[in-house]
Formats: sequence, structure tokens, C-alpha cells
Amino acid sequence: MLTFDPVEHRYFWNGVRVPNVTGIIGDLTDLSMVPPATLEIARQKGIAAHKLVELDAKGDLDESTLPEWMNPILAQWRAFVSQFGFKVIASEKKVYHPTHRYAGTLDLFGESNCGLAYVDVKRSFMAGRAIGLQLAAYQAADVQEHKDRRQARRYALRLKEGEPYRMQEYSDNNDFNVFTACLIRHQWKGKK
Repeated sequence: MLTFDPVEHRYFWNGVRVPNVTGIIGDLTDLSMVPPATLEIARQKGIAAHKLVELDAKGDLDESTLPEWMNPILAQWRAFVSQFGFKVIASEKKVYHPTHRYAGTLDLFGESNCGLAYVDVKRSFMAGRAIGLQLAAYQAADVQEHKDRRQARRYALRLKEGEPYRMQEYSDNNDFNVFTACLIRHQWKGKK
């Protein structure tokens, strides 16, 4: 059984800690030039944007509680839903891959004008191609339970105040292979 410790951001399978997707690929993006305070603000805003999307997707969002800076994010999210014809099937779903023994939380899975789609909500595309690896890892884990999702497309959705939303598709068939190479390296580094 998969469990998650939200305080420590750790995943466990049957009580044994397993690596998480973002931890496995985290060193692929160099953030050393970004001041720690800026990173923390971006992290907090990212958490808030994810929560907004999750609550709105479930119909549980109380707009009167939103801070002003989030109103444009909500408008962008709703524009995406309308223009992309996106219908949420799963939101903030914890997934585990039994063969490769890693876990993570996929942001969104749903139906769209383009067919089935995995969508990862982002504040920026700074992580570049690593986003494709992240999405491929979530998809591979989710497909263990839902075989019909194998052909779904993978997208990142950037929601950022002051700019229109932006979509980026990740379709490189090698993304999961590269992710598994990162996983093997991660496991190798962890051995003493």
C-alpha cells in the first residue's frame, strides 16, 4: 500500500521508503543561480497554484478566500479548461510503479479535445526537458493500474500571474528510458 508523508514529502510502499519522481530527476535542473528566497517564494506560489487547480477541479474552490495575486491564475486555469476542452478524471493522484519501485503525485489526468492527457501544472518551464521525464514517470506508474491510458499525451501547463497560460507537449518516446537511467543512477548514488 502506498502512503505519503506530506511534511517530509516522502513516499512509502508497505512501510518501506521509495524514491519520488522529482527527487530522482531533481539534479537535472541547475537552480544554483536563483537566490534561495526567490526559490522559496516560487515554491510556495507553486503549492498554492496546485491547490487552487485541485479545489476548482473538484468544485470545492471558495473564490472569496483567494489572495488577489491568484485571480489571474484562476482565470488562466479556467481558460485552459474551456479552450482545451479539459475534463478532469484524476487530480493530485499518488502513483507507484511496482517494477521500478518509485512513487509520485501526478497533477492531472483527463479527457481533452486532443484525447486523453496527463497535465503537470508549472509556474515556469525552467526544468526544460526534465518535465518530459517527470510526466513519463507518472504516466508509466499510472498505466500499471489503468492500461487504457498508455497512449495518453503529456503536457505541462504554465500558470503564472501577468502572463497568459501556456501549454507544452512532451512526446519524446525516450523520456521514460531516460527517467529509468536517472532512477538507476539515483539508486547507485544511495548505496554506501
